[in-house]
Amino acid sequence: MQHTKGQMPSPADTKVRQCTSGYLHGKPVRKASTDSHRLAMKLRGLGLLILLVCVSACADEPSKPKADFCGHWSMGVVAPKYMEAWVETLEVKDDRGRWVKIPQGVVSDLGKTTGWDDGPWLGGGAAIDSAGAPMEVYVRWQSLAEPQTYTWHFTVPDRLRQALVKQESVLWQGKTVIECRSDITIGVAPGGHTVVWVGAGAVPRLEILRGQAEVEPLGPDQGQHEGRYVRISDEAKKYVEAHGIPYGSW
Repeated sequence: MQHTKGQMPSPADTKVRQCTSGYLHGKPVRKASTDSHRLAMKLRGLGLLILLVCVSACADEPSKPKADFCGHWSMGVVAPKYMEAWVETLEVKDDRGRWVKIPQGVVSDLGKTTGWDDGPWLGGGAAIDSAGAPMEVYVRWQSLAEPQTYTWHFTVPDRLRQALVKQESVLWQGKTVIECRSDITIGVAPGGHTVVWVGAGAVPRLEILRGQAEVEPLGPDQGQHEGRYVRISDEAKKYVEAHGIPYGSW
């Protein structure tokens, strides 16, 4: 709306002029600075670039494990194929002086019968999170192929305990991961032959020691059940009857 010279503007005209001059209802309106906006955009872009570089670097390096990453371990028992065994008891004494009983029963079979299988099998057993480092192990089992009952009590070497807490960087399914050899496996065979390994899923298995168990004079189940053994499977029985027991291979 135009006004003639000397004519007073209307109140509506005054509001329009106030808005166009940087004021709204008598209060100043803050305008964004173009230079500050450009600087903020540059800093935001730089931050994104740094973030992408960090993500890329982390993808190439294995993630750092927690402080107690290697604090647990597991233990189980295996036997050569067809040389079936039944574990009556498996107990471990930790560095706190406590004996921990690990539930067992029928043991897993290895991939072959003669000799200790060095293939890519997985060992271990029940995970033990509450116990400390293993110091001693006592195992008693029934060798069903003979049949005979054996006991083996051994001191855990320092080498095994060191392996349990050593962090290993390995390639697993195309990615670099950190693992510990937390799976302890005891191999038992006819004649009382024994072996101990420690390994993990992606970490190569280490043989720690071999031993010789003693015959349990009380027989199966400490003389209970009238000396009866756990029944061997028909498949294993047929193999033993046809091929015998390769005592000298372990």
